[in-house]
Amino acid sequence: MMVEQARLPSGPAAREVEAADLGPAAAALQADGWRFLTSAVADERQSQGGFRLDHAFVHPGRPELAVLRARVPADRPEYPSLVPVLPAVHWDEREARDLFGLVPLGHPDPRRLVLPDDWPAGLHPLRRDVPWDARPAPAAGAAWAPRGAQGEGVVRIPVGPVHAGIIESGHFSFSVMGEAVLHVDLRLFQKHRGVEKVVEGRPWAEAADLVERVCAACTASHQAAWSEAVEQIVGWDIPPRAVHLRTVLLECERLWNHLHDVAALPAGAGFAVGAMEGARLKERMLRLQAGAFGHRYLFGTIRPGGVARDLPAEAAAALRRELGALRGGVARLAERLLGHPGFMDRATGCGVLRRDIAQALGAVGPSARASGLAQDLRVLRPSLGYRALAPQVVTEAAGDVAARLRVRCREMEVAFALLDRLLHALPPGPCRTDPPTGAGRASGIGIGCNESPRGGGAHYVELLEGRVARCRIRSASFANWPLLGAAVPGNLIGDFPLINKSFELCYACCDR
Repeated sequence: MMVEQARLPSGPAAREVEAADLGPAAAALQADGWRFLTSAVADERQSQGGFRLDHAFVHPGRPELAVLRARVPADRPEYPSLVPVLPAVHWDEREARDLFGLVPLGHPDPRRLVLPDDWPAGLHPLRRDVPWDARPAPAAGAAWAPRGAQGEGVVRIPVGPVHAGIIESGHFSFSVMGEAVLHVDLRLFQKHRGVEKVVEGRPWAEAADLVERVCAACTASHQAAWSEAVEQIVGWDIPPRAVHLRTVLLECERLWNHLHDVAALPAGAGFAVGAMEGARLKERMLRLQAGAFGHRYLFGTIRPGGVARDLPAEAAAALRRELGALRGGVARLAERLLGHPGFMDRATGCGVLRRDIAQALGAVGPSARASGLAQDLRVLRPSLGYRALAPQVVTEAAGDVAARLRVRCREMEVAFALLDRLLHALPPGPCRTDPPTGAGRASGIGIGCNESPRGGGAHYVELLEGRVARCRIRSASFANWPLLGAAVPGNLIGDFPLINKSFELCYACCDR
């Protein structure tokens, strides 16, 4: 494999528009092939007299990002909602309304998204004049009113936020008639931790320990995106060995997550043999990661400038051998699951996410690819070792539980092949470099993004004199949770666990 010199993807190039023109400008970008990546709001009332509202887009094959920037005055914090032309931003706009007080006029769902019912009206925690440790007294407010179907024979079934299994907290409200689900409304953000607020004002070198803990399932992805954003700002090129090792870490993370997801699916259908075998293989992968990189879940492995820990030649060869042995077990598991008539009968035609809905709502990752959308940032905006690897984008057309399972099984085979190539051709040299002169006082905006196991995610980072002025983290799960509401109606209530597990969404990435 050819060793490519490290070079950063281009940072954001912002184009200023009036807030009223955001919708038409976004529609024009989409018509030209640009795809929404992330949005971010910054409180600039002290310097600019208002708020900065950015929307970033990525284009297949182009290294640069396009950013639409609008200014929203502090005395009138409102703007026309982009949802009519860009439905993927519907949660972004609701979140910005809660945390910054920016009102998206015409948004179809004005309910709170993040703030609890007893949070005082008018207090927006990400504004700069609200301390990070503010503990406001509970205030009387309207309780969350779930949306749903109405009529004779319709019953509402609340599930959560505390569940029978050991999972994170989420509230699901089902409208059912008999056993058929007519509608499901969901409310997450039950344990919002305020990471984006806590990192404000900290030196960028200190913030990495916090942002990587947004999600224990995607630590390498978050670390890589954060590091890329910082490196864009300070002009920091990483050595070729670090390029390869970051790619190895990302593909290892994809493997163990897909193994977890593939094991969870038969558990949702009562197929215990498949679930236990998947769990055994996942545990084996986690132990390989602990031996090679020092942590089962890859915490503390990627930092700005490279990677935190090298992989000696002997360890790389051993990891390659162990992955080769694991590959056979994973292939046998996939064959057992995909060839089991009873299990596949449950999975086929269940929880269908139509392609047009997936595209409109901005689906990413395996959930998008199982509905026929070739969405993969490793190919759309290749960075690190993916420029030379050109990984195959796996797609299915059916959009059901079975399709999401097939995508993950095939993607694991691709990941094994990529890892074999990477570990066989690790370039010599250092695994990290010192920061450039002046990096500790750098200012600017960077956007790091990559294809996590659940799909494309992004870190929007602004530094001011070397300290974090703004950090907005948009994970793949944040993008994909609304898809669940489109895939569940029309199915039986008993199929919800299977459908839910087929998307395998993370709560913690939203509770950031």
